[in-house]
Amino acid sequence: MKGSCKLPVTSNKSGRGKNHNPKLNSLLVTRYLLLILSSVLWPLPSPARAATTITADVLEHYREDDRYVAIGNVKIEKGKVVLYADKAILYNKSSDAEAKGHVIYEDDTTVINSEQAELNLDTKTGKLYNALIFLKSQKTLKGGGPKIGYWIKAENLQKIKEDHYHASTATFTTCDSEPFTGGRPQDSAGGKIFAAGSPDWCFKGHDVDMEVGKRLTAHNATYRVKGLPVLYSPFIWAPVKTERETGFLFPLIGNTSTKGFQFSPSFFWAIDENKDATFNLDYYSKRGLGKSAEYRYLDFDSKGKWYLYHLNDKKLNKTYYQLKGMHEQQFGDIRGFADINYVNDQNFFREFAYKRSEQVQRFLQSTGEASLPLRNSRLYLLGQYWVDLQDKNAHVPQRLPEVGYVINTSGIGPLMFYMSSSLTNFARRTEASGQRLDINPTLSHSFGDWIQVFQSLSLRETAYNLKNAAPFDSMLHRETFEYRANALTRLIKRYGSSATHIIEPSLSYSFIPETHPLPTFDSVELFDKISSAQLSLLNTLYLRNLTLSARLTQPYDFNASAHTLPPTLLDASVSSGPFSLSLNMSEDLNKMQTETLNTSLSATVLKGTTINLSEYYARAGDFMQYYLGIASAITNKWSINWNIGYDTRKGQGLRALTLRNIYTEKCWAIDLTFSRKPGYDIRPPEYSFLIMFELKGLGSFKPYEYSSQSQQKS
Repeated sequence: MKGSCKLPVTSNKSGRGKNHNPKLNSLLVTRYLLLILSSVLWPLPSPARAATTITADVLEHYREDDRYVAIGNVKIEKGKVVLYADKAILYNKSSDAEAKGHVIYEDDTTVINSEQAELNLDTKTGKLYNALIFLKSQKTLKGGGPKIGYWIKAENLQKIKEDHYHASTATFTTCDSEPFTGGRPQDSAGGKIFAAGSPDWCFKGHDVDMEVGKRLTAHNATYRVKGLPVLYSPFIWAPVKTERETGFLFPLIGNTSTKGFQFSPSFFWAIDENKDATFNLDYYSKRGLGKSAEYRYLDFDSKGKWYLYHLNDKKLNKTYYQLKGMHEQQFGDIRGFADINYVNDQNFFREFAYKRSEQVQRFLQSTGEASLPLRNSRLYLLGQYWVDLQDKNAHVPQRLPEVGYVINTSGIGPLMFYMSSSLTNFARRTEASGQRLDINPTLSHSFGDWIQVFQSLSLRETAYNLKNAAPFDSMLHRETFEYRANALTRLIKRYGSSATHIIEPSLSYSFIPETHPLPTFDSVELFDKISSAQLSLLNTLYLRNLTLSARLTQPYDFNASAHTLPPTLLDASVSSGPFSLSLNMSEDLNKMQTETLNTSLSATVLKGTTINLSEYYARAGDFMQYYLGIASAITNKWSINWNIGYDTRKGQGLRALTLRNIYTEKCWAIDLTFSRKPGYDIRPPEYSFLIMFELKGLGSFKPYEYSSQSQQKS
């Protein structure tokens, strides 16, 4: 008999045997009629709780324990819970259900497919046998990508709470490369149940415990690709949450010629909604163990991040450590800022930095500043500390501290006025040090329509109180000024809608009278004798699909003793759709020779493939370098980013080299990077091979950069 039964949540009916329902007996004729129509309906309203509805091919009721037995295409609904099975028993008073055969359980957050289940429909707890669980979308990928679901497969699994699961052995993945692959229709809409498949990746472990919205833990876990174990971990902790969650990030694995095998695990700690931290280990088989920690925070009136790194290099018998941090604070109208950068060894970045810009940087700067905005002006207190990373014997003057007052640009009749002033204490162990007062007001005026003229006059008063300044006097002062003038115009010619031609000539002049020598602290002391002019011509042609531009500049120094021309400068560019070419050069017309020449060519040769070729030449030192870059999305899964540098000078040859290959699947990605870091002094070049994994929903580990260490979950 096929039947549909709507049951009350609780029942006070009594009776014995099968189908001893008084209403059913009084409707015997209707029963057989509905048997022919394959449908029987029992409406039993409940004023207190939501009703339970059972639909099945055969439905039996036992009144002594208020138990319902359903066989064939069973569907039990209670609130937002739906249970499908081949056979099911429901104890109506307790809402306990036993289901066997093609069992499907579904609620707002979970879909379960199992062979057998013992569940309570009210508490949503129970036991599952040979089960595959899909936890519906818990969080969204960065960039607005598809939402992430979580999959668990286990032979014996206990549903402790609505959102808490435990299994002696289970697999876990966020990879849904084979969801909804088969099954029987669930309902009239023709929906499909999902079937267990072999995901692209998964974790398999023992004593698996997972709380939805919190975390998953497992012991003796293996990371598997297509069922094949690849990595082992005695313990894993993964996030299963919409928000940031404490847990391990996937480690970085690689090998370098100078550091040996590298293994870098990372742990993310979500301390609070506005605070988190990341802890990293860098194991180098030839060098030792590096430890780092970064702390980040954000409040209404402050924010910052602090990073600490330590490594005891067993090969070089050195201890490296770095402290880097940034803090911003608002005290009413006062804004405070601190940026700390410190390393104990000048070779730290050349040894361990990932970024090329950090490996070759000259100075390391730390700054602290507090500023108070006033009416159209600003008062500030500044401190700066510099470290020369290339010259161990350099004694860089430190600003400790500087007090300054700045008046923003404002109008005084037809003139514009601006002023900067500062009182600075320069400290260093040797060479000149002391205090400097600098006041620099500027008046400017512009006029003209067809020909626009800009003029400015800057006065400068600089006074010193010095020590260790020999051969300079301890009490120095300088009064000087700078006059600047610039005249320019623009000539435009349009040729219908197909072309526009623009010519922009300009002439500028700068003058500073001769001053006496001063000890050099910064650019203020470089404010010295100038009498130079510069003639420039910018020529631009805009066509429909092509832009041509060239600027020719000829400076002239009136103070030059030989009255020779400084090098002539040329900047030019051509761009047309996927193609662009730029060039800048300096030519010495006195000797008819090129001093510098830099060119860059960029072209999109195929869809998704761009090639960049650059050349850098300087006559001084006979310097010539070439750089080649290729970025290509070869397929919808494979992409590459290759960069190669070559120096033609003797003994140089191949310089920087980075070959990055990325393979992306629906739920995972792998980043393979081969690189070459140039050597220095007696240190040979370093070759390295790194592997970075990204698993959808579990985050990724990428090489941290000492300038900005920030590991986040995906």
